[in-house]
Amino acid sequence: MANTHRSKWNIEELTDAEICDAIRDLDPDPGIRKQQNDSAALVMCISLFILLLGCVGFVCLYRW
Repeated sequence: MANTHRSKWNIEELTDAEICDAIRDLDPDPGIRKQQNDSAALVMCISLFILLLGCVGFVCLYRW
């Protein structure tokens, strides 16, 4: 049974370019991943800015 699912490709005959093309085909769009990382960084910066404003506001109210 296990022999029926074997690949008919000969691994030694593949070139580096063919292997890279196969990996690139399997990899999802890398542009989307970069855009998600940029979005996460933007959300973190905005959150930290809001936190900083809240702390400054609290200190201002506490002093007055």
